[in-house]
Amino acid sequence: MREIKLSKRLRTAASYVRSGAFVADIGTDHAYLPIYLVLNEIAVKALASDINEGPILKARENISRYDLGDKISTQIACGLDGIESFLPTDIVICGMGGELIAKIIDASSYAKKEGVRLILQPMTCATELREYLLDGFCIVDESIVCEDGKIYQIICAEYDGKCHTYTKPELELGKRNIEKRADGYKELLFSTIAKKEKKLSGMRLGCQDTTELEKEIKELEKLKNDIL
Repeated sequence: MREIKLSKRLRTAASYVRSGAFVADIGTDHAYLPIYLVLNEIAVKALASDINEGPILKARENISRYDLGDKISTQIACGLDGIESFLPTDIVICGMGGELIAKIIDASSYAKKEGVRLILQPMTCATELREYLLDGFCIVDESIVCEDGKIYQIICAEYDGKCHTYTKPELELGKRNIEKRADGYKELLFSTIAKKEKKLSGMRLGCQDTTELEKEIKELEKLKNDIL
């Protein structure tokens, strides 16, 4: 029993963990990600953390099943509370809302430590998360994952203390995703346009000012024309 399968979403997040890392999986999904990283000799040590006892009890069962108790620790904690005791090099936060992820990072001085990598997968509000990160963090890479009819964004960032500027499309789609035409970029772009056009129709019915939204759609349409 030395193999463990991850969803495409989690495998993509795992691909950003650096070789030889001590990884902290915040809001762990039964410790699957830490187990995968240790078994594949990507991480040398790992921490599985969650605010609730249930996921941690399940995580401990899985860690024991794979006989990795000497390499993977667990803790019950809120966000990044107490994370400095473990000194992780890479911190993974997957499956939470983008605004919650931003709050968790903002509450931790350790997340702003030089050399610490943040690997983030927001379920919602990716735009708001990027907006937060641009004030102090460099987004070093990004990916898009299409899985089970859903589109996920993964953001890899490191603290540099600088303020960065993105356009509205770059905030929504990811500057790196646009630059490299990432897998899933077309799907994310088309989905974003469709949502805005639906919102535009509603605003017009309500006789609201649509000037700004029309401008946003026009900018996205330019990106769409670039790939057609």
